[in-house]
Amino acid sequence: MTNGSNAWNVSYSRIAWLEKALKSHANVLEVSRYDDIVMTVIRERGIQITVLCLDEYVFGEAGARRVFQEHPNINFISVGGNWNGYTPEAKQLCLSRHIGLFNSSELSGAIFRDDFWNYHKKDNKGNPSYQFRSS
Repeated sequence: MTNGSNAWNVSYSRIAWLEKALKSHANVLEVSRYDDIVMTVIRERGIQITVLCLDEYVFGEAGARRVFQEHPNINFISVGGNWNGYTPEAKQLCLSRHIGLFNSSELSGAIFRDDFWNYHKKDNKGNPSYQFRSS
């Protein structure tokens, strides 16, 4: 575990926030961090997720493809705080690969689900609500 630099320029405060949020989650048994921004999370019933911690205001398809290339074992991407989001194209690409793509407002709900990549909030009419942003 390091608190040094990383290729995505994610600050230590963002990493520490995510690590604390994961460790305090009711469905999480254990969290270990490596490569500065990658966390292995063991959940109840032993289901494991591998989380990449990012801080991207708008996470697009190019960013997703970069993650797939640099971190092929990742199955959960956290793009950062409530103000961060992702493009519809990035979300669809991640969904097609069963990779969760979320900001911090979606994080807790997703971790409770076995099929975490499918998690979404709902609007007041019950329709899926995503944290879409445009670049």
